[in-house]
Amino acid sequence: MLAVPAAFVVVVLTATSASADCQEIYNPETGQFELDCSDGGGDPGGGGEEPGGGSSTCNYNGREIPCTGPMGSVWSSVHECWIGPSAEEIGDKLEPPPGQTNEDGAWRMCFFPPPGSSWEYTWVQTGEVGIDPVVLANRAIASMDLDPIKIGIVPESAPNRAGLVGLPVWMWVDSPTDDTFGPITASASEGSVSVSATASVSSIVWDMGDGTKVNCTGKGTPYADHYGKQDSPTCGHRYAKMSTDQPEGAYQVTATSHWVVEWTGGGQSGTIEFDLTTNPLPIRIGEAQVLTQ
Repeated sequence: MLAVPAAFVVVVLTATSASADCQEIYNPETGQFELDCSDGGGDPGGGGEEPGGGSSTCNYNGREIPCTGPMGSVWSSVHECWIGPSAEEIGDKLEPPPGQTNEDGAWRMCFFPPPGSSWEYTWVQTGEVGIDPVVLANRAIASMDLDPIKIGIVPESAPNRAGLVGLPVWMWVDSPTDDTFGPITASASEGSVSVSATASVSSIVWDMGDGTKVNCTGKGTPYADHYGKQDSPTCGHRYAKMSTDQPEGAYQVTATSHWVVEWTGGGQSGTIEFDLTTNPLPIRIGEAQVLTQ
């Protein structure tokens, strides 16, 4: 393990304990990442709750990590580590690997994410490491300012409105826009690297509040009076029970749109997927009463 200048102590990952925010920090004396649960620690990753959660979050084995690491290093999805200063900058003189010259590349510090908490020199080709294009793709997504859909549904959600058990329920995307359904395209650049990303909704999962989830592709069909009691041809449901035993006497309906983003740039391409869910919408379902004398 090679020594790291003592001036560099960098937060690289966060976790949560019962009493405080914990951070994994690089200890230059041991060359290891150590867990610090002292008060005052923040979350350098910003939470990652929104799609394209900013330029500080990258992905590693299905989890989010900061895109910057110790000593100003930059995450590389190719090497699966943060690429930092060269051996020459640290003061170490290393010979290039066989068949390579100092003009072809350099030995660079490669900081591995926890678990592992270590680093080693790795050979990096000249111009290979800059900003990760995935970071720029996430920036492009963030600039789209995407929102959940606006729910269109019959029966309508209102205190004086109710549907009936067994009658068709129609669901659709009300007044779709580029930022609620797509397609929408945006780009982001840094230095010589530019990435273009196009996002669109591939499907919508409707949670009907009665234990049923309906997966619909497309925007659905808006209901009109002339349809009468027909089923929706594209996205519908029928309730089997009244909603009187539900909280507030209504089924809580949500719609989760599944976004797919295709991006390309920096000599790479990829797909980013995420979901956006609406707030619950109360739908009341009653039962027709027949009066006899």
